[in-house]
Amino acid sequence: MTPHPAGERVQIILAEDNGADIVLIREALKGLKRGHDLVVVSDGEKAIDLIERIDQQEPASCPSLLLLDLNLPRRSGTEVLQKLRQSPRCCDIPVVILTSSEAPRDIESAKQLRADVYFRKPSDLTAFMKIREVVEALLDSHTPKTK
Repeated sequence: MTPHPAGERVQIILAEDNGADIVLIREALKGLKRGHDLVVVSDGEKAIDLIERIDQQEPASCPSLLLLDLNLPRRSGTEVLQKLRQSPRCCDIPVVILTSSEAPRDIESAKQLRADVYFRKPSDLTAFMKIREVVEALLDSHTPKTK
């Protein structure tokens, strides 16, 4: 995969139900080198609906990145990731798991479903802001596929 052209706007989907975390992630992403649009969905059902709508679009425009909380209402982050990996159009987009979970089963499940990064939400603000570096690195190394 080739990197995004420097001037290209990217779309980032954030599946997160915690308002404070949404504010922190928005703040962290302000420092990205490229322009971006952040689309926030507040539960797993809405995230799955979004994936299904993208799969039905002609031409499809997949997001550049998914930031995914595992502990979402209505449908879990694991279910969302399973749906994404089954998507005929967007199955290869990079995924960052954002979670407070250290449970080995969650880590293993994310690994099995090809999550690119497992980012445990730290309680320290400076450490939380490092999510920008993770996002930047993934965007530099992936190009979304449009089929």
